[in-house]
Amino acid sequence: MNQNVFSLFFVALFLTVCQFGAKAQVQVGVKAAYSLSFARSSFLLFQEDDLLTYEITFFEEDIRPMYGLMGYYEQGKVFVQMEAMYKQTRSRFEAIDWSKIDRVTINDTKVTHFLVLPTLAGYRINNFKLGMGPIFSFILDQNEIFEEIPEFSERRKNLEIGVSMNVGLKLYRLHIDVNYELHFNKVADYVVFNQSQSGFAQSPGYFTLGISYLFF
Repeated sequence: MNQNVFSLFFVALFLTVCQFGAKAQVQVGVKAAYSLSFARSSFLLFQEDDLLTYEITFFEEDIRPMYGLMGYYEQGKVFVQMEAMYKQTRSRFEAIDWSKIDRVTINDTKVTHFLVLPTLAGYRINNFKLGMGPIFSFILDQNEIFEEIPEFSERRKNLEIGVSMNVGLKLYRLHIDVNYELHFNKVADYVVFNQSQSGFAQSPGYFTLGISYLFF
């Protein structure tokens, strides 16, 4: 994945938003954030003719530090906060082929690159912010797991939707935000075994700490 492409994209987007913000009185700045996933290790069993053939284990989801832009508009005590963030996730899986005598084990990592667009609306009490709103995560790039196993394929939508609840602190141009995010899709719900789509029962949940600085 070419990181320079994302850097140029965010620079161009930042300049465009700055021009819009100067006219609309929207404060614009940069943001960095770190997320922790609450996804737990779990496994799926796949059968053919009532015989166990494959076992897929999801171990963990690692999220790299995120960066991007933030826009902030305030009218009285009510605020609207918009963001455009680059996010990379790395999910570790293991597949065991039980149909083979030697039980072949394959380890693989799913790497996904997102453009995340959260929007928050809420109320400010002195320097404290309380808000919530939707999250739209667009997939920019990804690899496929278990490509060497013909029975497995992937069927994934390019957009994932969730909701975010926010508690924040506004210190002049510095914003510190703590978010809890719940996504409506299931963990690895894009896995297809013999044309039958499956996924783990849990929905992805995240705890995110972000720091933003507004330039005007």
